[in-house]
Amino acid sequence: MKLANLLKGIRLPRPPAASPPVDLAAPERVYLPLRQHRGAVAEAKVEPGEQVALGQVVGASEEFESATVQATVSGVVEAMVDTVDPAGQKVPSVVIKNDGADTWADEPAQDGALTEPAGVQGTRPSRLLRRLRDAGLVRAQVEGRPLHVDLSPPMAPQSYLYMTGIPVVRPVDTLIVSAVDPDPPVCPNQSCLGQSTEELAVGIAALARISGAKRVILALPSGVETAAIKTMAGQFEWETASVSQTSYPFATDNLLVNALTGREVPTPYGEPKDVGVVLQPLISAMDVGRVLTSARPVIDRVFSVAGEVKNPQTFRVRLGTPISEVIAAAGGGPSRPGKIVVGGPMMGLAIFDPEAPVTRATEGVFVQSAGNVVSYADHPCIHCGRCVAACPVNLIPSELGKLCEFRMYEEAAEMDLMNCIECGCCAYVCPAKRPMVHFLRHGKTEVLAGRME
Repeated sequence: MKLANLLKGIRLPRPPAASPPVDLAAPERVYLPLRQHRGAVAEAKVEPGEQVALGQVVGASEEFESATVQATVSGVVEAMVDTVDPAGQKVPSVVIKNDGADTWADEPAQDGALTEPAGVQGTRPSRLLRRLRDAGLVRAQVEGRPLHVDLSPPMAPQSYLYMTGIPVVRPVDTLIVSAVDPDPPVCPNQSCLGQSTEELAVGIAALARISGAKRVILALPSGVETAAIKTMAGQFEWETASVSQTSYPFATDNLLVNALTGREVPTPYGEPKDVGVVLQPLISAMDVGRVLTSARPVIDRVFSVAGEVKNPQTFRVRLGTPISEVIAAAGGGPSRPGKIVVGGPMMGLAIFDPEAPVTRATEGVFVQSAGNVVSYADHPCIHCGRCVAACPVNLIPSELGKLCEFRMYEEAAEMDLMNCIECGCCAYVCPAKRPMVHFLRHGKTEVLAGRME
């Protein structure tokens, strides 16, 4: 028996080889939401009719959990409107009409010490964090947090880290940079392997310096050529680990931390920092390197278009570009459109407005035709146990689904509902086609809402 047969989760087809990102021309208009992450909405710093330059701040906030928003084209501010973000929320946004000049706001204040890994290692972490906050970097993940929040130490130990009245806090000693995309075939991280290794080296050095990590692990997809990355890892004494792309969902944060370090992240509200690990995707590390070496904000996003499009491709897209324009650049979607899923096919969120803009928190979209959209039903559970065998966090989804279906939310919480990672494995294997993820996600929302009353 192979070891893979002993693991839970599901087996997905190996994703096709990801090609390097292709630069997509800037659109005629960009729509810049003043919140592109989980946290506070930024305050608009421009007015309609105002001329703006590339990289100029158009939104900012004094709130800690907020990211600065910069203009991604030069031109005129046309309007302030509400747009729909990838999570389906209406967010105030700045609309800028592109003049095609790409005129930068000012010359960058270049710091030679930040263009090399050695210089970064000698820079104060607070100074590096300030650079990242000014640049408005956000971790590429739907409802991801601003990067400076993700990397900052907690203000106080979380309540679940207390034992016998004593806070159990473990200092960060390990940094994991993952090039393994958790939800293929949307593969922006894999597309960037071998691209701009100098920026990546600076970015990883900065992440290690800020977090205090002494050990760096590069998680690389198995079966993909990574010679340049491995050579760089040997130069800087970083470890490398090969991770299967077909074992889903073991590239998600907490499960990947457990696989590479043996440490178990506390559930349901824990995060890798609680066990001394910081984990960032490869594209975030490259963004950090670009900000430090260029002294300019990142105005684009590596964005994958997969699924039923004519030419699946990864692009480098200006932030604020409507998703419909990116799909058109990939050859267009099917004649009978079904779903556009922001993220991957398993954990992504379907959007109802294809004009929603590309944001810092988006990694790509998965396009489906109407004929291939799975229709769920209200059939009762047949007690086959397939969801139990597939659940990677050892829950009993069949029972949790029934409790949430009949509004027994606290009873479901007592059966560890809040530990669900919403990976979709239970819905994927369910022969009755029950909407398991919808039940569990709704149940978790109701539990949290009830506890806040």
